Amino acid sequence: MSAEALDEIPQKVFVSAARCIFDYFHFLARPWRLQKIVSFSPEAQATIDRFKNGQATVVVVPHLSNFDLVGYALALNNIKIQVLSFPNPDATYKVQNHLRERTGLNVTPLDFSAFRKAQKRLREGGTVLTGLDRPLDDASDNKYRPRFFGYETNLPVVYIRMALEAHVPVVVLAVLTQPDGSYQLVGSDPIQMIPSDDLATTILTNAERVLKAAEPFILQNAQQWAMYYPIWPQFLGV
Repeated sequence: MSAEALDEIPQKVFVSAARCIFDYFHFLARPWRLQKIVSFSPEAQATIDRFKNGQATVVVVPHLSNFDLVGYALALNNIKIQVLSFPNPDATYKVQNHLRERTGLNVTPLDFSAFRKAQKRLREGGTVLTGLDRPLDDASDNKYRPRFFGYETNLPVVYIRMALEAHVPVVVLAVLTQPDGSYQLVGSDPIQMIPSDDLATTILTNAERVLKAAEPFILQNAQQWAMYYPIWPQFLGV
């Protein structure tokens, strides 16, 4: 890409994010209209059916398009999900989490207590959802460096540990803005965790399998990817 073409990408991402924020607050007050602008791919519908059938699932979501709005749509369908949000939230995150709770989602900032609550929910056939692509603030706290788009990252892998301990699959769900301005929830097939004799190898290998499943959604819709934190620490300062 030329420098000029590269400079246009953040502008397009900001326009997409601004439209999503407007729609979120617009439909937050008009839930009866929300179902008309949200659709589900066959894979996403199969995952929703898992939720309704009490099949325990760990769901991970990249920050694509209007992910909060579709969370609201799921809540309106009476789907109970525990959302593990970013740990130690600042004031802005607390407001965002409060809005999520107003829509009917069970939001718990990730800590030891929330982790145990999530494990209990999974054992009882429930669903736990968390972000896929929000990097850790301090990469030194993470001994794992899963590869994402071919490069080592500082992305968290706690959801893999949960899935392994609960013996449940991981599903990637992603929200995509459609050309007509509506939204579609798409997803991967359930990704079964593959154990090995070494725990560190097991976690890293399975994390990279999940990230690999998320890559096409982001690659094909990069202008909708609202992740503003540095995922690849080796490129900082370049």
